[in-house]
Amino acid sequence: MTAQAVRDALEGNRAYTDYKDAQARLAQAERDLKCGFIEEQEYLRIVDVCQKMISSYRR
Repeated sequence: MTAQAVRDALEGNRAYTDYKDAQARLAQAERDLKCGFIEEQEYLRIVDVCQKMISSYRR
C-alpha cells in the first residue's frame, strides 16, 4: 500500500468516524432535550453543527 493510499484510507476513516459521532451527538441531544437537560436553543445549535457534519460526509 502506498503512502497516498494509507493517507486516503485514514482520511476516509476519520470522515466516517466524524459522521457517526455527529449522528450519536444528535441522538443524545434529542434525548437531553426531551428530559429537560438542555434548552431548545442549545438543541438547535447542536442540530445545526451535526447536520453540517453529516452533510459533509461523502461516501
